[in-house]
Amino acid sequence: MKIERLRLKSFRNYESLDLTPHPGMNLFFGRNGAGKTNLLEAIHYCALGRSHRTAADRDAVRRDEPAGAVGVTVLSDSGSRSEISIRLTPGEAKGKTVFIDRKRALRMADLMGHVRCVIFSPEDLMLVREGPSVRRRFLDMLLSQLDPACFLALQRYNRALEQRNSLLREQKRTGRSDGDLLFSYERLMAEAASVIIPKRRTAGERLRAIAAQKYAAICGREEEIFDLRYQPCTEATDPGIIREEAALIWKGRREEDRIRGGTSFGPHREDLRLTLDDREMKLYASQGQIRTAALAMKLAQLALIEEVSGEKPVLLLDDVMSELDMTRRTRLLQEIGGAQTFVTCTDESDLEGLSERRTYRVTLGDDGCACVTETRPGDEAEITESAEEPDFT
Repeated sequence: MKIERLRLKSFRNYESLDLTPHPGMNLFFGRNGAGKTNLLEAIHYCALGRSHRTAADRDAVRRDEPAGAVGVTVLSDSGSRSEISIRLTPGEAKGKTVFIDRKRALRMADLMGHVRCVIFSPEDLMLVREGPSVRRRFLDMLLSQLDPACFLALQRYNRALEQRNSLLREQKRTGRSDGDLLFSYERLMAEAASVIIPKRRTAGERLRAIAAQKYAAICGREEEIFDLRYQPCTEATDPGIIREEAALIWKGRREEDRIRGGTSFGPHREDLRLTLDDREMKLYASQGQIRTAALAMKLAQLALIEEVSGEKPVLLLDDVMSELDMTRRTRLLQEIGGAQTFVTCTDESDLEGLSERRTYRVTLGDDGCACVTETRPGDEAEITESAEEPDFT
């Protein structure tokens, strides 16, 4: 999978941009705050319909502008092309609209799978350092790109979970009980859980094997054994049994959950356990080991997407190279061979010696707008403003 064209309009600090990236390595360098990460965020929007940095789409629209847009043209390995664009209108009732091949998508699930990407940024160190919700999100973002049915199940589960929790809090406040309504929410949750848990289990098993290999390849130390283990909320594997078991547990815990004001069992309580030599990484790992583990998880994500879909996803590396020593940097570049890659850094020398690449300097103009300039020996071509305003519809 290759991105042939990237377009931005009133997105972050970009007024407009029309970029034709290299099918291999694309390096964006410049000072912090110039707008390098915004380019990767735009690609992430086109893949998953959301930012990897903020939950508020308003943050992604250029200041004082009512709307913004991002778009990509993608070439698959089979030779087919797709045009994906996202229009962000946070001031309107429908704050986000997806277009696929210039046709409005009816639901967000229709976007999944058209653009597959894996992003690694400094925030991904939270995969090791923070709590289970970060690791669940990592797993669910992977599954959403591979299986729209899982994305829909996650949406249904989260909606029903929110409704059940809201009703439990209301019942705690008023003292009134509504078992029939709770039962309807629990049925919806159980149906969705019977889809989510088996898919998470299968993905977790494959990620475990691949991530251990990637960690060893980057680290270069055979004595360090990295392990990633999915911890499901139930040992059941059959969807029908999961459905029945979950519904019974929720029914049996209604009073307990009412007292605590939330649901104590379900996929929203699951985790990925990360260990190094059988010790909890969060407690014992060094900074370098944490960084290597997070990167190994992302490379495992990339490999699994390729394994399932049959083509490499686009790889986005946000300020990663400067955090790695030369040995790890070299091994990382060996691991990502063949994937179209977008790299941001503050120093062009971070990828010194890599000839097959396209290099861009990202700077800020006097008006606060980002400017992207392709750099070639003896030549610089500014490509920030397109002669024609990008058409995102």
